[in-house]
Amino acid sequence: MKEYLSDLWNHSNSRARVVNIVVGLAAAIIAIYLVYSIFSNLFDFRFITGPYGSPDRSSIFVALEVEASDPRWLGMLKGAGNTISVVVFAIALSSFLGLLVGVARLANNPILTRLGKFYVETFRNLPLLLIMFFFAFGVFRSLPQIQSESGISGFLYISNRGLAIPWLEPTNDLWWIWPLALIVAAVVAMWVRRVREQQEELTGRVMRGNTWGLSIFVGLAVVSYLALLLPMRITLPEVVQSEAGFFSYAGGNQLGLGYISALVSLTLYFSAFIAEIVRGSIQAVPHGQVEASASLGFTVYQRFTLIVLPQALRIMIPALNNEYQNANKDSTLAHAIAYGEIVLISNRIVNNAGNLLQTYLFIFVVFIITNLIISMIMNTINKNVQLK
Repeated sequence: MKEYLSDLWNHSNSRARVVNIVVGLAAAIIAIYLVYSIFSNLFDFRFITGPYGSPDRSSIFVALEVEASDPRWLGMLKGAGNTISVVVFAIALSSFLGLLVGVARLANNPILTRLGKFYVETFRNLPLLLIMFFFAFGVFRSLPQIQSESGISGFLYISNRGLAIPWLEPTNDLWWIWPLALIVAAVVAMWVRRVREQQEELTGRVMRGNTWGLSIFVGLAVVSYLALLLPMRITLPEVVQSEAGFFSYAGGNQLGLGYISALVSLTLYFSAFIAEIVRGSIQAVPHGQVEASASLGFTVYQRFTLIVLPQALRIMIPALNNEYQNANKDSTLAHAIAYGEIVLISNRIVNNAGNLLQTYLFIFVVFIITNLIISMIMNTINKNVQLK
């Protein structure tokens, strides 16, 4: 009996080993096939030289408008540019609006406090995609038609085609130097501001770093503008009618409904989160700091900008870094409202040419790079505001 049970046990182990070997070989064959299939197709990028196929006019910049004859690689680059163009302005506007709402929630005025709370609780608890749909297909589609010329005549027009605003256009071939000059002017202005603030800390004298920095920036901007022979000028929009009776905008720049809807939605949604970050960071600053600055005769503006805000920044910047990266990633939802960002352009390429892996690999690289840039900038700012 003992030998029989032993033989049965060994037989069961042998059968289990056979099953394991068969299953393992099948899994290995499937894995090898998948890896081979992926890598054999992943490095085939010949499709990117073909024509994109259909135009896209939803960009804020004319240079980023996708033409039907553009090669697919150029269309993907322009889609990435459209994503960046909406994310940059959304981050700036949501930060400003979030700061205002966060401070309003701490105001002594009960009306401001309740309005701030209502704003935060409304937009923080709504899906971002629903907000985009609401503005793209509800609010903005109900705007007047273009021939009504609604807005400020000769300066700004708004219609169900979008928003026409004044814009800059080049006047000579040296126009591209002026934006570079503005960047240099901003760097010099920030350096002067920092030096004067350090001198103010050492000497105790009022050095007016902000005033000096702003004055230097404006001065260098004007000098470089004149030195380059007025490289850019402002053009104003106007409503024109063609011989066939069709109305359109001429001059200035037209912001399409897709871009406006994406920008407004991202701004409202993330400003609600930023407002809570601002509120919590300000409340984390010891109240004794505010009382001490008030006893020294600081004005409310001086207490906020010199005492409260610098200390609150040390708390809020890591959280803001996270929100900014989320805004960058969530901008991909704008493809649902026909804004020509990177996902919409890439999906059209996939529908026309296939090559999903290669196309989505490009999206992966773009968001890795942009989020690393956001993180690097915010970490640099965080490092500068921390106590030495």
